[in-house]
Amino acid sequence: MHVLEFLKCLYTEISEGTFIGKNAVVNPGVKIGKNCIINTGAIIEHDCIIGDDVHIGPGAILSGGTHIGNNSFIGTGAIIIQNINISENVLIGAGAVVVKDINEPGVYVGNPARRIK
Repeated sequence: MHVLEFLKCLYTEISEGTFIGKNAVVNPGVKIGKNCIINTGAIIEHDCIIGDDVHIGPGAILSGGTHIGNNSFIGTGAIIIQNINISENVLIGAGAVVVKDINEPGVYVGNPARRIK
């Protein structure tokens, strides 16, 4: 790996208007869009990409390499496993566990998460 590529993966980008709550963890290589909320105790692991106007609820966990589309909401205590893509306008319910990509807007709940609306 080239030195510049290596250094780039160590940085985290947090865009304008984003709030990060107490005890939240945002690890290296993360990119967070505009006007997001990373709520209390949420964990955003390495190399995640979070779109604009996204709310990550308290205690939610996004494993490495996760991509969250614009205008989405990840509920309290939800878990998104590694390398999952979630499209725009998705609501993940509290405590849900997402184990596969979500490609269409809607409300998803349960373990494993399934679409209800």
